[in-house]
Amino acid sequence: MPTELRKIIFSQRELIDAFENRAPNLPGNSEAVPPGTVRGVHVFQKFGGGVKLLLDIEDEKEKRLKRFNLNAEFISEVLLHYCAGLNIPVARSAEKYLEMLGDNLALSQKIRAQEVFAEHATEPPLE
Repeated sequence: MPTELRKIIFSQRELIDAFENRAPNLPGNSEAVPPGTVRGVHVFQKFGGGVKLLLDIEDEKEKRLKRFNLNAEFISEVLLHYCAGLNIPVARSAEKYLEMLGDNLALSQKIRAQEVFAEHATEPPLE
């Protein structure tokens, strides 16, 4: 069964823009990140696989920089919302995961072919 892979790669500037303009109604937004200006995004490869993202926010009330460690689900929601706002197509049925590519973060999509198509196709006649 062939598999299609797609990657949407986000630069540091695009990540800052995505988190700066995140929708307030995203699941986990109020618990994950308070309102404030995004000053920096730091992406790291986690030991054993996965991605860690630290977000620097300037707290408007306290007037100081705070750092937040975000979970993969929230990061993915922010990036999917950002893609939707820019009309970047994302496969709904794809398996999605985050990965580092150099200094950038990628939203990767694994799209599998339908097994039913090949398994239930009629056999060609023998001649």
